Amino acid sequence: MTTISKITVQKKAKQRYNIFVLENEVERYSFSVDEAVLIKYGLRKGIELDEAFMKTIVDADEAKKTFHLAVHYLSYRMRSEKEIVDYLRSKDREEEHIKQAVLRLKEERLIDDLAFAHAFVRSKANQGFIGPTKLKQQLYVKGVSDQHSDEAISEYDVTWEVEQLLLWKEKQDRKSGQSKFSKQQQINKWKTQLISKGFTLEAITQFLKSLDDEKDIEEERAALDYQGEKLFRTYERKYSDSFELKQKMIQALYRKGFSFEDAKAFVDDKLKGMSE
Repeated sequence: MTTISKITVQKKAKQRYNIFVLENEVERYSFSVDEAVLIKYGLRKGIELDEAFMKTIVDADEAKKTFHLAVHYLSYRMRSEKEIVDYLRSKDREEEHIKQAVLRLKEERLIDDLAFAHAFVRSKANQGFIGPTKLKQQLYVKGVSDQHSDEAISEYDVTWEVEQLLLWKEKQDRKSGQSKFSKQQQINKWKTQLISKGFTLEAITQFLKSLDDEKDIEEERAALDYQGEKLFRTYERKYSDSFELKQKMIQALYRKGFSFEDAKAFVDDKLKGMSE
């Protein structure tokens, strides 16, 4: 049995107290506790401590430390429950203390996965070009349930997606100007890019349908001329036979999304010009 001989406030952490005990008439530092633990267990000078009582106090203090770590982690931004648990585990906190901390944080509404999901989706949607599929994937990684994810994403429907895609298209046009690809080739590139950004096929289909009349004949012809001339410079060195050259050119342009008729017309004109 030991007796508390002195209690002092820590210099750098005013909410923590150092407990000194007297053993065999020798005073020594024993442990430190949070102010809340000090009050809860009535620790004061002269109190006798047996091993079981000291173990209870230390365990309570470790639980308090775990809770304070979680609160500090939350002070930077909102966190999901999984983020909190993963962080506390990375700090080697006891599983039972983590459970206690999470329960208290929930009771005090300091963590709420539904509120977190809403805030996360709203922030991501406002800050960058991202679709609901990718948002849901990111929420899944953060441990948010499908139910909460679906509810948070529900306000960002297909109509919202199409609006975002149209705004994105305007920015692309301002940056790149006239496309050097066939209409079909451009559509395929966009599909791949937009799916990777998390937009749904339904929204992408509606978006592309709204662009059906945008690319006129002149733009398609300019893209065909660009691709055709580029291919011709490569193929004329490989194929000396005009018939084989014609077939290879038409096939290559067709693979790039141009119609068979347009590809044939281009190659015919090119070969005719060469023979004149």
